[in-house]
Amino acid sequence: MDSSVYLTPEYFLQHYYANWNPGTIMNKIRFDFDRYRYESNYPDLLWGHILKRGPNSDKWGFVTHSDDPVSLMYFQYMSGYGNNNARRSLEVGQYITPSSLESRRELGDDSQSQWWGGIQSSMTAVEEKHKNVDFYIIDGEGHCSFGLYYPLQDEGFQEWASPIVKEGIVIGNNRPSALCFLTSVALGAILVLLIREAASQKNRTKLLTDNEVQVSEIHHQSQRIPEATARIKGFIFHQASKASSCPWTAGYIVAFTLYFVCTLALQGFAHPLENPTFGPSAVGLSSSGINNPSLVIYNMEHYRLVTSAFLPSGIITYLLVLYSMYKNGAILESALMENNYPHWVFVLVVIIISMGVNLLYACIGNGATCTSLALVVGLNMFSGSLQSMSMSSVKKMYPTSWCFTFLVLLFGSTPLFPFDSVVALSASTMIGTILAFLSFERKQSEAIETESEYRNDSNSYSCEHVTTKQEASLRWGFVKGTGVTYLILYILLLFRVPSPDKKNMYPYLTGCSLVYSDQIGDFIGNYASNYGGRSLEDNQNLHDGQSLCAQLCVPHLVYRPLVWGVRKLGLFALEEGTCEENGYDEHIADKTVREYNVTLEVQVFSHSEE
Repeated sequence: MDSSVYLTPEYFLQHYYANWNPGTIMNKIRFDFDRYRYESNYPDLLWGHILKRGPNSDKWGFVTHSDDPVSLMYFQYMSGYGNNNARRSLEVGQYITPSSLESRRELGDDSQSQWWGGIQSSMTAVEEKHKNVDFYIIDGEGHCSFGLYYPLQDEGFQEWASPIVKEGIVIGNNRPSALCFLTSVALGAILVLLIREAASQKNRTKLLTDNEVQVSEIHHQSQRIPEATARIKGFIFHQASKASSCPWTAGYIVAFTLYFVCTLALQGFAHPLENPTFGPSAVGLSSSGINNPSLVIYNMEHYRLVTSAFLPSGIITYLLVLYSMYKNGAILESALMENNYPHWVFVLVVIIISMGVNLLYACIGNGATCTSLALVVGLNMFSGSLQSMSMSSVKKMYPTSWCFTFLVLLFGSTPLFPFDSVVALSASTMIGTILAFLSFERKQSEAIETESEYRNDSNSYSCEHVTTKQEASLRWGFVKGTGVTYLILYILLLFRVPSPDKKNMYPYLTGCSLVYSDQIGDFIGNYASNYGGRSLEDNQNLHDGQSLCAQLCVPHLVYRPLVWGVRKLGLFALEEGTCEENGYDEHIADKTVREYNVTLEVQVFSHSEE
């Protein structure tokens, strides 16, 4: 939007463009920079290259003012006009400071028409070739120097931008993250079906072993199958049969792993200070379906109540979930079946814990959280509680992992796990424990079984042995009550009864804490004016050292150390909150600060003049 160097006059391309070193970036996006570097329609060629690399369903928008003094100034200097200071800035690829400016009259009377004619020509050429690009023109003078601050003030912009930035529903949505999730879950479900089919086939083969005729017939039919196909089928069923005692756990692990790998491929890794678990950024996790109450309630993105259970926050949490599901989840599923519970009971337990955690967090939480780690904590608490109430005569003991669960809860309550909320972890602990004690019961019934019979010449008698058999059952009244409770919670979400902080509708803000200071007026003023800070308003009294407020969003991991350090050194006071909440309602400047590869956006506000 309002790009100062959108147009590339031939004079600039021939004399200065190489000094800005754009070839490095262009090569990374595979644009033939050496071939097109001197073309006057360079912007159109770059537009075409970018759009061809993406699907036609992706929508693009470009915003510009019809009269932009900043862009016009650059256009004039890039066309060969201007003073020595401006030319030196172009030579070394630097920001042109206000001291380099000359009046518009001295740089040519027809420069405005040339600049606007070039912009319109480029817009027309791009729109004719690419139907998924649209341009929005703000009629009047101005320059968009920070995000959508000025366009949002223009009536009609929101309606124009809505179809461009709006995300559709998961089902029927061709966004990569949605396709990844649906594909991962589908493959996990297919694996469950294969495992159960392999187990069923193994049981059928075992039953038919004593029937030579049927076995011979099966062998005869197998000869009709091509050898290669038979080998592949045999290998698949052999591997699947290894997980016959825990098909649902295996299916979840496959879906969980595939979705995480796909998320990393699409979103990449954030800086460790932003995500200490070595995973995507807050924005990346949001794109992949993390549970964000603000988006669930205000944007009706209810799919997050499901997707977050398949999403780890990073490599560390992925390994923790994988370990727990392999060491405890698989044994728990197997133990439930061997202790006379149907195979679907494990699925029911997972759904109750997962949906309970997500619904509770959506109702009372703030920020964003993945719930896969909370799910395994709930399963561990369920398994341990079930074992503590089970009798010694159970066929298979339920796994207990109190130490692992305690460590996860301990670290989960620290900034080391910023996207695994202590609210979700606590909710899973409560739900898993209550579920074991209130919905599962074991009944005893005595059965007399004849073990052996003994006879001799004098008398005869039979020896009978009395055994106790346990029958597993569910308290369906409690299960149904749980379902009704969840339905009520979901209705509350539909009617927006909970009111989470609306600032978390911006995913970036869920990964950091907002802080502000109103005691740094002189520092901010000098920094913004002398070192290239972008100013939103042309105000000579802007940096008078008074009534200025700066705010930034600090990663959770360093939030408390930073606030303590700044206060300890006595530089200035940092307080939790925003400038706007404290009466500074006019956004005037911003600066991107990058320290230790961490990018921070500093925003400067002042009191509006009444």
